[in-house]
Amino acid sequence: MRIRQHVNPLKANFFQIAVEPPELPAGVPLEVELGSAEAHFLMARAAEDAGCCYVGVEIRRDLVALANATCERRGLKQVRSVFANISVDLPRLFPASRVSRFFLNFPDPWWKARQHKRRVMSPELVAELFGLLAEGGEIYLATDVFAIALDAMAALEHDVSRRFVNLREPWTFLRESPFVARSRRERQCEAAGIHIWRLGYRRI
Repeated sequence: MRIRQHVNPLKANFFQIAVEPPELPAGVPLEVELGSAEAHFLMARAAEDAGCCYVGVEIRRDLVALANATCERRGLKQVRSVFANISVDLPRLFPASRVSRFFLNFPDPWWKARQHKRRVMSPELVAELFGLLAEGGEIYLATDVFAIALDAMAALEHDVSRRFVNLREPWTFLRESPFVARSRRERQCEAAGIHIWRLGYRRI
């Protein structure tokens, strides 16, 4: 099966997805990966901490089906992927103040200048994540592209409402991941010795 590596989230048809909100068990912490691909990271998180519910949000329908089939085969009932567009669908997927952690692992860099508007992290997304995170909830981002890391850090550090605090110090990257779980790209970078820029923020 051939799966597209890149999908433009600003195409009109991706603003009309019939989103199906995932079932969220009451009282169980919820962790969400934005752009979860095959959900390798979330499956690893489930092995690391079985006490949470995990949801991946992915705009490529074939990858959602593949991830859910893999989770079903492995008996990972607490891991679920949903077909949705991060740009518009998050409020329809999750109740306010419900998410414990958001992960953005190696978001698409969209290298060309005219494509930069397709990049995920923005002040608008920061405000949206704030509303969905529980008090003390966290955002983690990992990327091997310095420009993406700086864009994300600027969006979080320049937030005029001061809704997030850096887990280390202002304008400072994490030294390492606080989690055992790794995404596919993360494993590739570590094996090749490629530097990974990591950010961590907590909702005030």
